[in-house]
Amino acid sequence: MEKLARFGLVAQGVSYGLVAVLAIELALGQGGKATDREGALRTIAHDPLGRLIVIALAAGFGCYTLWRLTEAVLGRKLESREKVSAWKRVGALGKAAIYGSLCAAAVSILIGEGGGSGNKEKEATAGILGWPAGRWIVMGIAAAIGIAALWNFWRGVTGRFLKQLKTGEMSPRVRTWTTRIGVVGHLARAVVFGLIAWFFFKAAADYDAKKARGLDGALRKLANETYGTWLLSIVAAGLFAYGVFCLIQARYREI
Repeated sequence: MEKLARFGLVAQGVSYGLVAVLAIELALGQGGKATDREGALRTIAHDPLGRLIVIALAAGFGCYTLWRLTEAVLGRKLESREKVSAWKRVGALGKAAIYGSLCAAAVSILIGEGGGSGNKEKEATAGILGWPAGRWIVMGIAAAIGIAALWNFWRGVTGRFLKQLKTGEMSPRVRTWTTRIGVVGHLARAVVFGLIAWFFFKAAADYDAKKARGLDGALRKLANETYGTWLLSIVAAGLFAYGVFCLIQARYREI
């Protein structure tokens, strides 16, 4: 399970890196696009090397899913066998669902059933708004994403992410750079999650599913603002830093 978890963290890091590189290319006027991780997989899957990367990422996403699912089912941290709270089990289950869907998307792309990128957020929100109390459910989704934004911000400014790492095995130089990269990466995620939460809140408040957006929509929003090139470049660089941080976790995280 430790090996699966570390491979899963590598896949997590590479997927964020792909999104970041495409966004930076867009900001610099060198092609690229504002897309989410599934869209990034679809973008690179058109050539042989890209397909190999997607195959590896599909396996990595599957490993990450198994890791988080195991934690959710056992209700214990794998590294210490310490019991975790019900909320943390729900969080682990949510992460398993996210990476399970990414694994399924990667497989669909590889077998030629990936389809267009579409807008999953708008489609899902439109369906939920049609349910009884659907507006409040979407509000709850917005609140959950907003909490994730605050959680990333808090971890970034306090450096709490270091608690999960084997810092005793790091040299002073590696620890210093890990701290810097982790802070930048978590703050970038906080910005993106904050924007996504706002989009879902507006969709619920205005009863308009078209206003719901995901990672791709958040990056496009930044690109269209005043000084959009700079804003998109900064946030994309932050997401790239988070991808690097995931690779550092793959080496040093307690699992």
